[in-house]
Amino acid sequence: MKDTKIQISKIEHELKERVKELECLYNISKDIETSKNLEETFEKITHHLKEGSQFPESVTISLMIDGKLYGEKDNRRIYNKLCADVILNRKKRGEIIVNLHTEGSFLKEEKKMIDEISGKISRAIEKNEKKIDIENQKKKLLIKNKKLIQITQKCHESTESCRESTEKLKTFFSAITDRIVVIDNNYNIIMSNKEDIGDSGKCYKELFNSDSKCDNCPASVTFKSGENNILERKWYNQHFLLRSYPIFNKKGKTEKVLEVCRDVTLNKKIESQLQQSYKLASLGKLVTGIAHEINNPNTFILGNLKIISEAFNDILPILDNYYTENKDKKIARLGYDVFRENFPVLLNDMIDGANRTKKIVMDLRNFAKKDEDTLLEIVDINHLIKDHLTLTQKYIKSSANIEHKLSTDIPKFKGNIRKLEQVLMNIIINASEAIKDENGLINVETCYDKSKNEIIIKFSDNGEGMDEETKKNIFDPFYTTKRNEGGTGLGLSISYGIIKEHNGTINVESKLGSGTTFTIHIPVIQHKK
Repeated sequence: MKDTKIQISKIEHELKERVKELECLYNISKDIETSKNLEETFEKITHHLKEGSQFPESVTISLMIDGKLYGEKDNRRIYNKLCADVILNRKKRGEIIVNLHTEGSFLKEEKKMIDEISGKISRAIEKNEKKIDIENQKKKLLIKNKKLIQITQKCHESTESCRESTEKLKTFFSAITDRIVVIDNNYNIIMSNKEDIGDSGKCYKELFNSDSKCDNCPASVTFKSGENNILERKWYNQHFLLRSYPIFNKKGKTEKVLEVCRDVTLNKKIESQLQQSYKLASLGKLVTGIAHEINNPNTFILGNLKIISEAFNDILPILDNYYTENKDKKIARLGYDVFRENFPVLLNDMIDGANRTKKIVMDLRNFAKKDEDTLLEIVDINHLIKDHLTLTQKYIKSSANIEHKLSTDIPKFKGNIRKLEQVLMNIIINASEAIKDENGLINVETCYDKSKNEIIIKFSDNGEGMDEETKKNIFDPFYTTKRNEGGTGLGLSISYGIIKEHNGTINVESKLGSGTTFTIHIPVIQHKK
């Protein structure tokens, strides 16, 4: 019974000790959670630890945090000591010290308890410092926010003005019809004035749909020289004028380039037409005098050749009778048989040559002739094409068939029917002569562009087509690829002049092996009377 009582008493003592430890931990946790002043809390912690120890009367508790001591001081002799470091961010910030002033030892549960309390103190310090840091940051932000509000208020008026200026600049920039891009030295687009280009991609890809940099790229020259540059480029059937301007950085080096791409295809066509008009005007003056000088002697030659031909028909019987009696007689160092056989051929060649000269003179006169015929006739272009096709088909039926697709809404206009017939004939005959295939085809189409108030006539063939050199000179006077076949090179020049008289334009598109298309535009409202 005595041992049992001792055992029970021991268990009771241990239970009381555990309760004291739990009460100590609870009170410390509560004080830390509700603390508004950590220094007061640190003092309370030392009292709670003293109450929770095994020998409250024989221990002194002290807490050292950042060099400051909390708790009581006792000069009594120390028989045993228990410590626990307060660690924060791997750095010792203080320690808990428990001094025992009587002989004895600490329980291992007491060591665990102060270790747990040191951890709570570390977390409390960390939480308090974060709170202080947040409050400091908040104060700083409030100060900065106040300054920012002041600056914003001061800049509000200037910002509004700047926004309006930016909007105006953006409107002006977008309204420019030319394509404008800013590129870096790798030809990447940084910004542009067109939505279809955007602000990314390679300039040569977005502007020309090309996979490689342009030959003689003006931007490349500008990057190297730091100077403005200009280049004209032809891309398929279009002409572009490229201008590049350097954008310098603070060190004075070309960092970016502004490139302006202008489509000058229409300007090129107008320039070509003006050059053609100047050629025709200059040649017209020259041709008038030449035609007159050639026509006069050629008229004498033709008249005399007719007389010689008639006379030769009368002379031949006499020469034949004379030859029967004089077999060795020669004429122009030729035997009579040779002369008799070849002289009619020579005579016919001279007559043909004189007639050909007469035709050339007539073409020259037509080419140089001023508009003596007024453009006051009412022209139904569809009716004119149908009537002319009937006549022309007989001439070209051996080389090509003619098909037409004539729009029904073509208005009538004032013009010269005879001259327009000449244009139709020249173009269709040229098309037929370019066809070498048995399945030759010439398509004639008409339509009316209401927005431009003009009639459009297209002649397309599936002939051999033309190279660039021929296409470039096709409307030049006396230029022909059929010189050996009797061509004078005036047909298309005359046609060009006639369409010009009608205030219209005539263009040609062709490739070798892909046929040719002539397109005529004639305005319905005529200004030239």
